[in-house]
Amino acid sequence: MKNISNKYTYIFSFFLLLGITSCDDALDVDLPSNQLSSESVYSSETTAEAAVNGIYQSMVTDFYYNRVHSILGQTADELVPTTGIANVYSSNEIPETDGTINTNWGELYKTIYNANNVIEGITKSTSLNAVKSRQWIAEAKFLRAYCYFYLTNLWGNVPLILTTNVDVSALSPQSSQQDVYAQILLDLTDASKDLPTDYSNYDQERIRATKWAAETLSARVNLYLGRWTEAAAHATTVINQTGIYKITDLGSVNSPFIADNDESILQIPYYNVNYTYEGSSVFTTGGTFLLRKGNSLFETGDARKTNWTIDIRNRAGVFLGIAPYKYHNGFGNSPIERSTVLRLAELYLIRAEARVRSNDIIGAQQDINVIRNRALLDGTNLTDVNQLLDLIALERQREFFAENGHRWLDLKRTGKLDETLSVLSDKIWKTSDNLYPIPEPAIRSNPFLTQNLGY
Repeated sequence: MKNISNKYTYIFSFFLLLGITSCDDALDVDLPSNQLSSESVYSSETTAEAAVNGIYQSMVTDFYYNRVHSILGQTADELVPTTGIANVYSSNEIPETDGTINTNWGELYKTIYNANNVIEGITKSTSLNAVKSRQWIAEAKFLRAYCYFYLTNLWGNVPLILTTNVDVSALSPQSSQQDVYAQILLDLTDASKDLPTDYSNYDQERIRATKWAAETLSARVNLYLGRWTEAAAHATTVINQTGIYKITDLGSVNSPFIADNDESILQIPYYNVNYTYEGSSVFTTGGTFLLRKGNSLFETGDARKTNWTIDIRNRAGVFLGIAPYKYHNGFGNSPIERSTVLRLAELYLIRAEARVRSNDIIGAQQDINVIRNRALLDGTNLTDVNQLLDLIALERQREFFAENGHRWLDLKRTGKLDETLSVLSDKIWKTSDNLYPIPEPAIRSNPFLTQNLGY
């Protein structure tokens, strides 16, 4: 049997980040410095909430604020290194031994472990407030669903871990994507019932999950599954919360990436710093990555090009292309930006696509035009279904470039990876590249895992 002893040091090791101090009040809970047992953690509301905060804190890692933008953008037709030198991601030649892919897999499962720990610990506790307990479990289920969404979309069939028992989880076989999606929807349904409907519990900071975050992710998942009626319904539920959310303009003052902006549904806070990690790594004035399509991606006058990109030139002043520049706060502190996980614009485009596929052409036009008009573009009068779907795909590309892997996932779910990427000369593309390799350490430590095709 393969090296099973690694199970205690690999993905599912206990990594509950208690006691980390946050610069955001809603996550700021100090704990005693001595070691706390799981039983004692869930015996008081202070330490139990700190455990919930620990799930969010475990998301302040490279995958969530950097690699989800940069790696997924490169494996798609979106980002190329400014240096012009191809790498394993931009060429789609990722080896199963790649350390970054291994870390991404581990960080997602680490967050899942922390969520499972909270669910189990609070469920067993007899001393916690019942209303708060339901909310905390709902938060954990939402975050677990969010992680599994990326795991199954990046790796396909993955272990579905719903326990903290490492003897079970370390040797867990892969579950089908159908089963993973079923669990995601179950978690989101449960979460939606018990999450708060505003941010008053969180000091008005949009850094923890609400009912509307669960509804937003439910809209996305149903779109991916081709459940148009359900996708539109979940999207509408959030869009209708006009007292909390509204589409903002794209300037430096009202950017959707500013902390607690009216468009933001969920953001990840940063700890003990006054700058965004995105602004200091992916979205920089130096241009770490260029947009592959450059200026041709945008129509004349598109405010997204004006406000969300920057021209890049070499030392000789030669124009190289345009780079994504959505996060401007690299090392400054005004205004504060946060990694924006979910925002309102996605829901309009989800509902637009669902409406087109349900033959609600006028409704789809209205939703598309909310996004186009915000970008200072004229509204569309298209009525042909295929043309509208093409326009929605283009608007999604323009709206979410270099953001949370949307382009890579959109090409996958619409079956357009092969036709889009096979014609690019710098890519060594094969159909099996639609999934990333399961990391070699995971394969080595768990004999019940099967490597994805092509690796």
